Amino acid sequence: MRPLLIAEAPLAVPRWVTPLAGGRWLAHHPKDRSATVLDAGLRLVTRIDLPVTAQQCRVSVNERHLAAITHDELVVCDLSGTTLWRLRHTIETGGLPNEPNCHLDIQGTLWVYLPDGDDLVAYDAATGEEIDRARLKSSVGAAYFHPHPDRKRLGFHVAMGQDTPLNHLAWLADGRIQGRSLPGGFLGGLTSDGDRYLALPHDDVPEISIRDLATGAIMAACDPAEVAGDSGYRLMEAAALVSDDFVLVAVSTDDWGDDFEEHLLLATRNLRRQAGVDYGIDMAQNAITATDGRGRWLTGGRDATVRLWQLPDRVTDEVPGQLDLW
Repeated sequence: MRPLLIAEAPLAVPRWVTPLAGGRWLAHHPKDRSATVLDAGLRLVTRIDLPVTAQQCRVSVNERHLAAITHDELVVCDLSGTTLWRLRHTIETGGLPNEPNCHLDIQGTLWVYLPDGDDLVAYDAATGEEIDRARLKSSVGAAYFHPHPDRKRLGFHVAMGQDTPLNHLAWLADGRIQGRSLPGGFLGGLTSDGDRYLALPHDDVPEISIRDLATGAIMAACDPAEVAGDSGYRLMEAAALVSDDFVLVAVSTDDWGDDFEEHLLLATRNLRRQAGVDYGIDMAQNAITATDGRGRWLTGGRDATVRLWQLPDRVTDEVPGQLDLW
C-alpha cells in the first residue's frame, strides 16, 4: 500500500509531536526549549519559547494556555509566552522511568502526573489553584495521555519499566477526581467514538488487543508473533490507532537490529495484517510520531523533517499501476 503524502515540514530534532483538537499538531523541541503549533497541513501557527530552564520537560497546549513541567517546576503561560503562574516542586531524578507529564483539556483543567508519590493532580489552568489530587498505584513511572473524544474524560497509561503498565480513565465530578482502571498492556489510543481502545503488548500482557472501554473486554486480539508472520521480523514498540478501522505497527527489518523498520496495517476488527506500507523512503526506528486517529499520521526520522501521511481510498498490498498476469 502506498500512503498519500499530504505535507512535510522541517522540525528540529529531537522532538515530541502530539495531536491537538481541530486537526492541529503540537511539536515540542526540548533542545532549544520551544514548542510550535502546526495546522492540519503542518504550516506554522505559532512558536512559543518555553518558560523553563531544564531541557527535560513535557508540554501541553490548548486554545488559551501552554503548560510545561520539569522535575523542578510546573509553569503555565499564555500563547504569547507570558508566564501566568509557576509552581516549584522537587522530584528526585533517581529511578526509571520517573518522568512527570501534563495535559491541558479544553475545559480549562490542567492534569498533571507526578512520579514522586505517583499522584494525578487537577489544577485550574488559569489560576493554578489545585482542584483535587488522587494517589495512583504506580511507582516512579511515566504517564502518557490520550484524551477521550468527549473531551471530558482522560485516558492515560503509566509505564514503569519492566513492571506491568497501569491504564486509567479519569474525569472530574463535583470538583473531585474520579476514575477507574483499564485492563491490557499500554493504552495506545481510543476510537473516534471513544467506545474502544487499543492496548499494546508488554511482558506480562503479550497480546495486541482492541478492548471495550466500558467493560475492558477483548474484542480482538493477536499474538505479536503472528503480526510479522513468516518474515522473521519482530514487532517493535511503536504502534498507533490510525483510524477506527486500522492499527499501524512497526516491525524490525534489520536482522533483529533496531536501525530500520517497516510498517504494517492491521484491521481493528481482528488485528490481522491488511497491507504493508510502502512510503518510497526508509523508516528509521520509532518513525511513527503521532496520529489524528482519523486516517492521518506523522512519521519522523533522523533528518529534521516530519511527514504527514493519509490512508488511500483502498488499502491493499497491490502496487499502483501493477498489472495482473492472469
